[in-house]
Parts: sequence; C-alpha cells; structure tokens
Amino acid sequence: CAAALVFNLNGDVLLGERLDRPGSWGMPQGGVEVNEDASVAAVRELYEEVGMRVGETSGLELVRSLPCEPSRLFCYPAGGWLAEQGLAGQRLEFTLFHLATTEDPSGFVNLSGLEGENAEFKRVKWATMAEAVEAVWGPKRLPYERCAELAAPIIEAHLGRS
Repeated sequence: CAAALVFNLNGDVLLGERLDRPGSWGMPQGGVEVNEDASVAAVRELYEEVGMRVGETSGLELVRSLPCEPSRLFCYPAGGWLAEQGLAGQRLEFTLFHLATTEDPSGFVNLSGLEGENAEFKRVKWATMAEAVEAVWGPKRLPYERCAELAAPIIEAHLGRS
C-alpha cells in the first residue's frame, strides 16, 4: 500500500478524515498495481484522493520515498475487505511530498474522488506528525510511528532546519 505524506512549510502533514470511519484521520493512500513502483502509486493516490499533482498543484514537489525496510513495523493486520480476500495484512510504504504553503488545505484539494475512484475523505487539515499518529485508525498506528521516526530528519533537512 502506497501512502503520500505531504508536509508544509511548518513541517505539518496533510491528513484527511475518512468518510467510512468518522474521527479517523489518515494520509492519502492506496494499493500498488502490478509492476507499479510504490512512489508512482503514491503520486496516483494523492491525485485520486485529494486532487493534488506534482507540476499542477502550485508548490507541490516530490521529495523522496522512505527506505523500504524488511521490518514488520510498516505492516498492519488485515480487517474488512483485506481479510475477506484472505490477506494477513498490508504493508504501508511512504513517499514524501512538500507543499510550500501553510494555508488551509481545504482551499486547494478535491475530495470528490478522481479517475473513477470513490471519495475517501470528507475534510482535510494540517497536523503535526504526533497528531497524525494519534488520529490514525488503530491498526495503522505502528506504521505511522515508524514513518514519523524516519521522516522527521528528512523533513527537517528539506526545510533547512537541521
């Protein structure tokens, strides 16, 4: 599963409140197609779920993907449709994007679901990475914690704070 971590000039990350789980917030994410790189999937999911695209959304740039570790820390157990398909769980792979703004993200996203996809989020906001870890659906907390550890120095360096 490819996840798009979009951070702003303050180092805050873009979160969307899930339509199917009110009160549960997360980053845009989705499945990786056969023969598709996880970073390419993250670019696609970012567009499908929030309408943001590098080169089209002013100030949005792809920074880099987090290292693909063999660690189970990026995995979470299956539930719902994953379990119904006989899967044990899913692995999250994060790609970082920088959006050079601190403006309210609701003004430049499209949450209708694009490219034939259903809408995923009912609203978006900026949050600290610690808030993102706390707000995500419980089973995804461990992958978000590991993401926070690995992403923090990359974000700080990109913002010129290291």
